[in-house]
Amino acid sequence: MPSLFASDKAGANDLTTKTYRLLGTDGRFYASETKGTLGGNRRLKIYGRLDCPSALRAIKRGGPYARYRVFFADEASAIAAGFRPCGVCMRAAYRQWRASEQKNNLSAPPKTKQTAYESNKKS
Repeated sequence: MPSLFASDKAGANDLTTKTYRLLGTDGRFYASETKGTLGGNRRLKIYGRLDCPSALRAIKRGGPYARYRVFFADEASAIAAGFRPCGVCMRAAYRQWRASEQKNNLSAPPKTKQTAYESNKKS
């Protein structure tokens, strides 16, 4: 009877290189022979350390968090893909990101509607 396993013919001692699925700067996945240094969540657009307590709690709790887990080669590729730093495990980077976001939002004109009081006000 023929064997269903290809390793029987090729030899069980053949070494195969493990590939990892990383998210690139363009937001597309690619195969890499090196592990990612940072993890993230595709839905929340957050990246952080692989040992982040918040991420580990979410994974342990179950639910959809693990389904949306992604990995990055480095911080630059995470930022280029549009992700922000985690506020738990990367506090310094998060504070810097938050300060730049607030600065960007202050430069935009406020979007307020004219109230009934303002429209009836006479000069």
